[in-house]
This record gives sequence, C-alpha cells and structure tokens, in this order.
Amino acid sequence: MKKIFLILTILSLIAGVGCKKGYLDVNTNPNQSTSADPSYVLPAALAVTVANYYPGPTSMSGWMGTWAISGSYAISSSDFSTYKMQNSFGDGFWQSIYDNLEDYQYIEDKANANGQPFLEGVARIMKSYNYQHLVDLWNDVPYADALKGALSLRPAYSKGMDIYDSLFIEIQKGIELIKSSGTTASSNSDIMFGGDKTLWVQFANTVRLRMLLRMSELTTKPDFFQSNLDLTKNETAGFLTTDALVQPGYTNSTGKGNPFWERFYDLSGGQVSSFGDFWAPSVFAVNFYKSTTDPRLDREFSPVASSGQFVGNILGATNGNPTNGNYSLFGDGVLQGPSAPAVMMLAAESYFIHAEAVALGYISGDDNMLYQQGIIESMRYLGVADYQTAFTNYYAEGVGNAKIDYSTATTALAKQTIILRQKWAALNSINSFEAYNDYRKFDYLHTGNAPYTGPLGDTPLSVSPYIDVPKIPLHWLYPQSEYDKNPENVAAEGTINHQVNKIWWMR
Repeated sequence: MKKIFLILTILSLIAGVGCKKGYLDVNTNPNQSTSADPSYVLPAALAVTVANYYPGPTSMSGWMGTWAISGSYAISSSDFSTYKMQNSFGDGFWQSIYDNLEDYQYIEDKANANGQPFLEGVARIMKSYNYQHLVDLWNDVPYADALKGALSLRPAYSKGMDIYDSLFIEIQKGIELIKSSGTTASSNSDIMFGGDKTLWVQFANTVRLRMLLRMSELTTKPDFFQSNLDLTKNETAGFLTTDALVQPGYTNSTGKGNPFWERFYDLSGGQVSSFGDFWAPSVFAVNFYKSTTDPRLDREFSPVASSGQFVGNILGATNGNPTNGNYSLFGDGVLQGPSAPAVMMLAAESYFIHAEAVALGYISGDDNMLYQQGIIESMRYLGVADYQTAFTNYYAEGVGNAKIDYSTATTALAKQTIILRQKWAALNSINSFEAYNDYRKFDYLHTGNAPYTGPLGDTPLSVSPYIDVPKIPLHWLYPQSEYDKNPENVAAEGTINHQVNKIWWMR
C-alpha cells in the first residue's frame, strides 16, 4: 500500500482516537476508539506539522520582503500590508497547532504506556517544536494546563519564558529516550527520518540551538540558558547536516499533493487563478539576488514569459508595477512538484544557525566555513546546476561585497548581519518564520524615530496608504476562538498592542 493511502487511513483514525479532543475541538465523540497504535498516528501528525509551517503564514513573507501582492488584486484598508491586526488574524493557525499538539500528546502517552521510547521521544521533540512557534508568536499561551482534554476545558496561560524552560527539559528527555531505544520506527511511520535515531537527535539539538539564539540579544540571560547551551554544544550527535523533509507519499491527486504545490498551483501544473497569481515576488527580493548575480534567482522565481525579465512588486503598492499583473511567479527550485517532499528544516538553516552561534562565541568552530556551507546547501536544495561550482563563482565574484564576503564582517553584529541576510535568502518561500523572528529579536535597535539598524534592517516597509503605524507587528493578537472558549484566561493576559508588546526573548 502506498504511503499516501496509509496517511489517509490514519487521518480517519485520528478523528476518533481522542488525540484531537481538547478545549479547541468542539466536535468530539467520547464513544469512539482511543486505542490506535502511536506508530499509526505519527505520520499524520508530522504531515500536519509540516503543512502548518511550510512556507509559513503568507503575511510574514510579505512583511519580510520576500513576497508582495501582485497587480492583479487591489489592496484593502485592513489587509496584512497595513500592519493592522484583528483577533481573527491567525485564529485558524492557532487552532491547527493545538490540534496537532494533541496528536503528539496522544503519541507520547500511548508510547509511554506501551514501552515505545523512540516514539515517545519523537513526540516530546515535536511538541517542543510546535510550542516554540506558539510562544514566538503569542508569548504566553496555554501550556502546563493544556492538552488535558475534559480535565481542563479552559486552561490557564503559562508565561512564555517558563514554557521555553520546560521545552528545553522536554527536548533533552526526547533525546535521551531516542538514544535509549532499541526498536525505532519504519519509514511508513517516521516519514521524516525513517527511524534514524542520529538524525532525530541532530534535529532536536538544532531546534534547541535555535531556541537559545532567540535570546542572543537579551542583556541578562535566563538561569536556564547556560545549562542548556552546555547540553547543546556537548551533544555528540551534533547538528543537522541533511534536509529534514517530510514525505508521506505525496502524489498528483487532489488533497494528496505536496502542501506548498497544492496551495499555489493546481495538480495539472497550472497557476491557480484564485490564489497563486495573488502573489508576486517582492522587488526587494528580486533586486537582492540580481545585485549579487545570485544563481538562486531563477530557482526562487520565474521570469516573465513576454520579456524574460524578473519582475516583482512593492508591498502595499496600489498600482501594479507593471500594470495588468505581469509578474514573475514562483520558480522550480521552490515549487519542485506535487510529489516532492515538504520541508520541516533545511540543512542550510542548520548551518546558518550554527554559524551565528559560533560568531557569538556560544560554540567553538569555524563560523566562516559554516556560513559558506549554508549558502552551498541552499543552492543544492534549490537545484542550482553544478551548485558547488556555482557557489565558488558566486563567492569569488562577491569578494569585498558585504552581502556575500564573510571576511568583511569584523564585529559580532556585522557577522550576524551577513549570516541572517543569507539565511533569509536561503529560506525565501520555504520558511518565513526564521526571518520574522530574526528581525524581531533586534527590535531594540529600532526605538522612537531612530532607524532600525539590525541585521535585517534593509527590509522595506509597506507603502500601503492604509498604514496607521509603520511598524512590522511584534506580538500577534490572541485569536477570537480563545475569547469565545477560554474568555477568563485570555482576558487575564490584558490588552495586547501588536506593535508594542514584545515576546519574552525580545530586548
């Protein structure tokens, strides 16, 4: 049986096993089975996770200078290009993450009861992966009192910093469980690493380092920072050096294809008129690749057929540029096909994370080598022809260019600037979260009327005439579903100003 049909069967099972029964799910049936083997639930859980984060909310891609709205559509007075936010913003995303967390809680509980340490460890790691995203967007969220089903229908909120503290413990437990396991999982169950224990430990360790780097700009680090940094740098498995890709058996069939492909293209390969042509590349992104003769340009975007040129738009522009929506679309390096695996984390991201940690003195190593390898891995994933030679030429032509040549960076901030901008270039249209988080952790360099001088400070602001405050949002508003279902606890968080309130790791 092909994996995709297994996944569809599992998705049907999940609706009845109880792992989606919680305070976010009103469609529950206590009479349905709760005995599905966790190995059958894991692939569907991983498939949902990757669909949530790949490439991430489109608003982030717009804010971070990757995408813009094409001239085929008119902007509105309240769309994401205005930086305005309502409680409906991100509501479905919040609910999907919590539903997914209940999947992993089910896997963890059943695996623990069944003596399946590998599956329990994976579940703990993936719960941490999901909760990190929740905290990074909303700060305080239901955690200690959540995922308890009917025992806690209105869970209290935990502090974002306390959640991070707990997540570090969960990740270490997950690593230890995986290392101690004998039997792992088949490729039909573990659709990301095929039961490879080393890859799972590397992935977990990389996620942990990413969490530690969120705190890089804090003047005073939390008490748990150093102990977890020690665990991270002493982990013998090291960090991810291969792409973490999810492949449940995507196929060229409606509802079964690669999630990015289905979202932007139809399954016959044509652009989806109702959504796909809504987007165009940002002029900023096109110009960045063009200015450095970057071979990734035609892998990220496709040239306009009539002119052979790469054409982008400006976020918030009221008139097309050019008119009639004649823009570049996504390139073959991003849209690799309906059967292509989905990206949980690229090796390129791991190398850039590692490079930043070395540049800051957190870990020993060669930050220049790690930085360059990040670019190489990006070119490899995007399908740049003869990518090793292409990188050599790219880097040689970029000598002295502060966008490319790492030797031009002589301070920690300068090193972060070149690393994070190349990380942005590598993850465009693949992972919008990382650039958004990297941008926000330097918000302290953007006070009052002073210009933002952080590593991604050249990211252009929207030109929408409907902007009230010209600032990229920092803290998402709590979703309307929380005010409907958990009113006392969400109200206790007070009024959130999405452009003023910060995430706990922001200075």
